[in-house]
Amino acid sequence: MQYYLIKKMKYRYLIFSLFLITTLSCGNPYSRAINELKNTEFKNDSELLTAKKAIGFIKENQLDSLKSMFPEKIIATATDSIWRDIMEKGQKAISESKFPSDSLVQISNTINILEDKKQIFAKLSFPFTDEKDSSQFINIITSENQLYGLNVGDYPFGRRIIEPEHSEPHLSYHNIVYDSINWFRIWYGSGFKKNDFGDSYGYYAVSGDKEKLDKLEIRPILTEIFELINSAKIDSTDFNYLRPKRNGDSEYIYLRFKMLNEPYKDFGEFTIYYILEEENGKPEELSDFITIKHSKKSRYLYNKSNNLKLVEKLKELTYKDYGRHQETRWH
Repeated sequence: MQYYLIKKMKYRYLIFSLFLITTLSCGNPYSRAINELKNTEFKNDSELLTAKKAIGFIKENQLDSLKSMFPEKIIATATDSIWRDIMEKGQKAISESKFPSDSLVQISNTINILEDKKQIFAKLSFPFTDEKDSSQFINIITSENQLYGLNVGDYPFGRRIIEPEHSEPHLSYHNIVYDSINWFRIWYGSGFKKNDFGDSYGYYAVSGDKEKLDKLEIRPILTEIFELINSAKIDSTDFNYLRPKRNGDSEYIYLRFKMLNEPYKDFGEFTIYYILEEENGKPEELSDFITIKHSKKSRYLYNKSNNLKLVEKLKELTYKDYGRHQETRWH
């Protein structure tokens, strides 16, 4: 459930990913879902009406009616301040603009599957443009006449010029193994700390193929990291292409892998991002989480307080001396 994301964000929003993908040995549901996304021209007439109904409730300040459009699990986790923020910003955007025509609404679809049950989600972004040509977007995720996401902000869902067209389905759990790694990259940023691990710019990087990885002698550490991820509870999922803007100069570790095992070999890079330490007085949006992606958009969040062993192993990997294997930066 993605609600954990919203506590520290500049604009607050509700997102709830209710259905995850379970790993099925037969029928390859991942491929089916991806192929359907690629080959189906979705009709979103009813989803457009549902979204307009929600915007109407915002305009008329009918909060109870708006809440009734969400599943109970979302309503139970959302605070009064979240609802207040959505209503205030939504009403301001609506009052200062003309309602956008249907042709201006940006719509995309994604498919989730759980235990062979398919659910199609529509993501709709309504641009409300004022007299100064400044736009605010009311972004809504809907399926089967219910709402699963709502925010008001400066951008639509993703940035259409650079965002991938399709979103690979989320998994209900991961199955990452060391021997399936085909390529890797370890990237460290010392941030405000300026310690001996980073170069004069504050960074180090190690990358290469499986043969190079074996030479680093970090198989036990990576194996344990993967096993901890495979068995960890997923606290939140969403589709997000752009990395959150950094508030300060935090210390972080960023791991990238290309895998040979299914379904990851079809998804793209498997990545792990973790903020090791925030700059004092400059809190980061997702500092409470370990962020994992198995593609450019399909994101998972793991609360660090529930995964202390994983945090410990990530730090062990970070602060290892990779010596001559590190990439050289020419000044």
